[in-house]
Amino acid sequence: MLQPNPGKNLEREVNGKIFLRYPIKTKLVTKDDVLEKVVEEFVMPHYQSGDMVIFSERMVAITQGRLWHESEIKASWLAKFLVKFVKKWPHDPGFRNPKKMQVVIKLAGVGRVILAALVSALTKPLGVHGLFYKVCGHGVAAIDGFAPGTIPPYDEYAVLGPENPRGVCNDLTKKFGLAAVIVDANNIDVAVLGASDNLPVTPAELRLLFLDNPIGQGLEQTPICLVRQKIV
Repeated sequence: MLQPNPGKNLEREVNGKIFLRYPIKTKLVTKDDVLEKVVEEFVMPHYQSGDMVIFSERMVAITQGRLWHESEIKASWLAKFLVKFVKKWPHDPGFRNPKKMQVVIKLAGVGRVILAALVSALTKPLGVHGLFYKVCGHGVAAIDGFAPGTIPPYDEYAVLGPENPRGVCNDLTKKFGLAAVIVDANNIDVAVLGASDNLPVTPAELRLLFLDNPIGQGLEQTPICLVRQKIV
């Protein structure tokens, strides 16, 4: 029987509706796995018509091979300089790791990163936050990795955001008939990266559903969550 992860609640109310959130334990998913086969093996035995299936962006990206081992990354002087200005969050290193920042530089380019840093420095005193990653573009805000508590060996990897998340979700809908969503959920915030066209809630409602991050990507090994509206 599916149970919530330790310290997490099974039920969550959003806009007067109560939802049950069942984390699904999987094997250690690797770049050699096919996402559809993971769904078939671990999700479908529990699925009921009308359920939403929420996937962690990291797991989806891993199946796409979008990851770099730390041994492949050498932090530049710019990366080491920029991390000094990244906001420090409790229990989450964010982008304060120079190698993770180097991945941002590799994707966006030195010029755009410097521009983004200048824009951020000018706007932060005005209370405007998050422009660094918006100016960088290239999906850099979804880069994950080098975080303590991540299940090995992925604590040694930088994982890019998944490619074409909406398309991935719609492909799963075509094959299995389910409503699929890919989220970037952590201890800081939640971002909906992609959803199938048959999603029964709005992206804003889904974000509220996952603000407490019920997905577990550490030793819980539950990178998928099945969401079911409770009938009262």
